[in-house]
Amino acid sequence: MWLSGFAVAAAAALSASLQTYVSMTGHGHAFVRILAWELTCWWFWAAVAPLLTAQGARIADPRRLRTREWQRTAALVLAIMALHVLVDAVAIVLVQPFVPVQSYGFAAALATAAKSEWMFDIIVATLALLIGYGADAADRAQRLALRESRLEADLARAQLDALRLEIEPHFLFNTLNSIATLIRAEAPDRALSMLLGLSDLMRSTLDTPGPTTTLGAEIAFVQRYIALQRVRFMDRLSVSYAVDPGCEHCEVPTLLLQPLVENAFRHGVARRAGACTLDVSARLDAGQLRIRIRDDGAGLPADFDVHACTGVGLRNTQSRLERSYGTGASLAVSSRPAGGTDVDITLPAVVARIEGIQAAG
Repeated sequence: MWLSGFAVAAAAALSASLQTYVSMTGHGHAFVRILAWELTCWWFWAAVAPLLTAQGARIADPRRLRTREWQRTAALVLAIMALHVLVDAVAIVLVQPFVPVQSYGFAAALATAAKSEWMFDIIVATLALLIGYGADAADRAQRLALRESRLEADLARAQLDALRLEIEPHFLFNTLNSIATLIRAEAPDRALSMLLGLSDLMRSTLDTPGPTTTLGAEIAFVQRYIALQRVRFMDRLSVSYAVDPGCEHCEVPTLLLQPLVENAFRHGVARRAGACTLDVSARLDAGQLRIRIRDDGAGLPADFDVHACTGVGLRNTQSRLERSYGTGASLAVSSRPAGGTDVDITLPAVVARIEGIQAAG
């Protein structure tokens, strides 16, 4: 940037020299002398510009005492202006740009430089200070915006992790209750099988990739959870999966489906005698991923409202979708006319950033 400043100063000196030479055509001035004088004056400002821009940046820094910085700025500008007048006078004496019309001694050159340069010096010094001030203010604003975005991302990630950590003990508690029920029903083999399945499933949660995963990995986790529940419901449970090609690689929040499938078991399948069906499906539609979990169990209460629901699974799933996608995602729960419940999730279809994510475990 400093070298660029000298290049710009050289261009300005050349332009000023041409104007001066052309305006005095016929006076016998030497263009080279005028150019040498102009280059000296302009290159002086190129040399001291970093001092002024740095001082402008210090003025913009809110951590510094403004009164003291303004005093330093005024002293610096006055010193540079005085030095410029001195350099200009020395250049005039050495180069004599206006010979043969007029030649200058040092005193006359100093007076001429002081008279003709003070307004120009104030303007150039002010511009350099403003450039430094603006550059520092813009850089600080950019850094603050970046820091704020990082803090917002960290906060969102922490909130999602907190919701996920709330779901996991809730799921564990409910499954242990089911195991206890089997023990009380004197079905120790089924209880042991369910306990081993729970151990294997919980071990797999340690390998989950983070707040997001692929739909394929999420469905694989749900399949293992359903296999665990089959121990409890035996042959009266029928499960089907219909996932369109391309959906498996879409990104979804980790543990998105399991709480909803768990609700289907607790409030649908478990409350209805006889055979029940659970369907899990996913499809792509106009850039959106649409997921449906359907059961033909007991159905919803007549006054059910998803927004007023206090259940951990639905409440946390809604919160996670809102924090991750805002209005770009939705969760709808509705009763089926023939009995049962439909849970529909819509979210943006985004290919997962982590390639090759496999099902946990």
